[in-house]
Amino acid sequence: MSRYDASRAGSPSVARRCAGFLLLLGQLAGLLAVFHLYRLESPLFMRLVVLCVVGFGINFWLPDRWRYRFFVGFSVVGFGILLGPLVASLVIGTGLLLFLIVRSGIPWWGRMLGVVLVGAACTVGRTTGVPGVPGVFWPILGSLFMFRLIVYLYDVRHAKEPPRLMDFLGYFLLLPNCYFLLFPVVDHATFLVCRGRRPLEEVAQTGIRWIARGTVQLLVYRFIDAYRPDPVTADTVMSVAAYMVMTYLLYLRLSGQFHIAIGLLHLFGFDLPETHRRYLLASSVADFWRRINIYWKDFIVKIFYLPVFFRLRRGGELRAAAIATIVAFTATWILHSWQWYWLIGTPLLTWPDTLFWAVLGVLMVFATVQETRRGGRPPERSRLGHAFAVVRTFVLIVVLWSLWQSSSLEAWWQLVSLRGGS
Repeated sequence: MSRYDASRAGSPSVARRCAGFLLLLGQLAGLLAVFHLYRLESPLFMRLVVLCVVGFGINFWLPDRWRYRFFVGFSVVGFGILLGPLVASLVIGTGLLLFLIVRSGIPWWGRMLGVVLVGAACTVGRTTGVPGVPGVFWPILGSLFMFRLIVYLYDVRHAKEPPRLMDFLGYFLLLPNCYFLLFPVVDHATFLVCRGRRPLEEVAQTGIRWIARGTVQLLVYRFIDAYRPDPVTADTVMSVAAYMVMTYLLYLRLSGQFHIAIGLLHLFGFDLPETHRRYLLASSVADFWRRINIYWKDFIVKIFYLPVFFRLRRGGELRAAAIATIVAFTATWILHSWQWYWLIGTPLLTWPDTLFWAVLGVLMVFATVQETRRGGRPPERSRLGHAFAVVRTFVLIVVLWSLWQSSSLEAWWQLVSLRGGS
């Protein structure tokens, strides 16, 4: 897609730009008032949003050619303000070390060995701690690099040009990631081409709309969390059903945070795609996978599914699709445990988690095989049939989600057998 060229499109008058800027700024001020009134998140969140609004105010009036450099520099300063000089220096220093290894002229296997050694040293540090290194450093480091580094290395390996430092810093030092440690796995290739496709005013307006959507979702989450039944006392069909549905809807917190995080990046002109798309209205397991946490789905498909599928394609597409799906969901299960380790300090290895991904993976294998047989076309359904498929999928996901969020298989069985659970 070609980049937006303001000179060819005709630059708007100063008065018109001022009016557009004030309109955007007024909407952001309204959102800040809502954040303050409802104490939407912690004080660090407010500092992040205020910082992003200030950055937006400066970035808006800069020439296009300066904006990316400004974002990188502003992010470096923002990391220092939000995380403190020590943690920010450790994070940026580790990142620069990784970049120097990847940018070096040694053979690729040597660079990968260097990255693995740095990762192993950081893993040991996360486990045992390092004198003088604040504990908050490790989850932030993991949030920034544990998944995006995989995407970055994949793209660098297949790139025709050597990596650039400014692209590296911009991709990894995403300012909202200072607060949102559960962060969308932004695709590196998409990140590099998402600027300049539309006027900044339009991109920022999209971002504000997504921030508002995320805000609503977080407020709904707060209501659900306050009124969700206690699983220990849930001993009727209605109370168990209410608990299970509301447990699933607690995902609105993550969905809302993702909307806000990507919306804040839109204020700097990054025209990134949405992170979720009406996942409560999914009409099948495959449709659910495509709608919920879209960035994660794209990450798994790019790094695991497609390489396996194309390697095995000569043996038959059905077989290749089935095996690639198994690999994709096995990787998802392992990487979620890896994420839990970096953010919490211990890997997530429980029977409910294992069974959740196993069942979802088996269902996805069948769904993928069926879609492959149809040539990728969606099934033909009437409106009533589609509505029934949506309800059926919702019930299935609610049941699986209640299993996933249970402390043990025994607790989940007690819940569904109307004997209470936890």
